[in-house]
Amino acid sequence: MICYTAEYTGPLVASSEIEESDRFGYGDRARVSAVDRMVFDALHASGQLP
Repeated sequence: MICYTAEYTGPLVASSEIEESDRFGYGDRARVSAVDRMVFDALHASGQLP
């Protein structure tokens, strides 16, 4: 898995094969896949995911 960060302005809109989008915080960790939990843990430890 490769993760990127970027600045973005404007609304995020689902399109093509993406049916919907949502925002997750560290409190939602149990709702994501095992690999995403590792990403959440790393982001949380670095202060990037409250």
